[in-house]
Amino acid sequence: MKKILLVLSVLLLVGSICSCIKSTATVDNAKENNQEETTVTSNDEKSTKETVNKMSEREFGFDPNVKFVYTEDDDYMKAITDDMVLMSEDLFGDQSAVEIPTPRIVKIDDADKKDIKVYGDFWIYGYQMYGTIFNTKNGSSNPGCYHLKDEDGKITVISKEFAEDGSNNWTSLVEICGGDEELAKKVSNHPAAEEEEKLRLDYAMMYARANNLKLSGIKDYGWPVILSSDISDAEFLYNFYSAYFYEIRQDDVLNDMVERLENLKKKYMTSDLIKKMDEKTADIGADAIINAQDVTESMLDTLEAIDDGRKLTVKFDTGSDKQTEINIKLTKKNGKKVITEMNY
Repeated sequence: MKKILLVLSVLLLVGSICSCIKSTATVDNAKENNQEETTVTSNDEKSTKETVNKMSEREFGFDPNVKFVYTEDDDYMKAITDDMVLMSEDLFGDQSAVEIPTPRIVKIDDADKKDIKVYGDFWIYGYQMYGTIFNTKNGSSNPGCYHLKDEDGKITVISKEFAEDGSNNWTSLVEICGGDEELAKKVSNHPAAEEEEKLRLDYAMMYARANNLKLSGIKDYGWPVILSSDISDAEFLYNFYSAYFYEIRQDDVLNDMVERLENLKKKYMTSDLIKKMDEKTADIGADAIINAQDVTESMLDTLEAIDDGRKLTVKFDTGSDKQTEINIKLTKKNGKKVITEMNY
């Protein structure tokens, strides 16, 4: 049976916390162990310059009515995801979001070609596009088994079984798994944050490539963006600032907002820079990262992240006569970009 958004929210909360902790630990450990650091800087040999803002992003049209189509070479996944797309219509109806199947497979039993059993948690994520980011609108977790049939190489779905909601959830899942409790545990256990993020990005990027969308990451409400690994420096900075602006503008309890902002900092910045910016915030009585006390709609509308071939810059209006300009340095540690300096 289906577990809708409540289950999704709880699991994403746990996974995202783990991800944030792991990200911070990775940055600090690299420093302590004197591991190689690579400064991400622009140079004169660059053939193109880049400016990322809301206007440039609007060139990439997003139509939520365009359905997901599996494009890789796996007939089992093709049959299953086609069925999941149809299932999502019954689950969510028209919510102006694209529903992307994200099956997490733990076992395939294809001994009987007339009843191929595919066990896993058949997640569906609904996304709306904001700039170059997929924002999670809804979701559904469906642990269980798909039954497929192979007739002369043509794979079709025979049936599907999902665990029941409520008190009979575990018992029904064990029954679906043929009484195998270890298999049921693998199906029901939530994956590590990095594994889940990679899986979600793989399926989201499949949709983006098929529909000529510029997708740089996925965002769950209240948590940092799950970044695509191949985004540019300008996109990286725009993601951080737009996410930061978004969190400040939420009508929420102050403590919750502060926690979400701290999570964003840990995802994008080194611990040394976080300390430095927090000290500056205390000195000036405003958020030093944006150099303002409040975020207005015009700030987001005017936000630009620029890589001019020599330096990385973020610009936006705060309502004063002069536009705010911040020069930023990025560093790669353990293959991940982080912000190391912010200079006004």
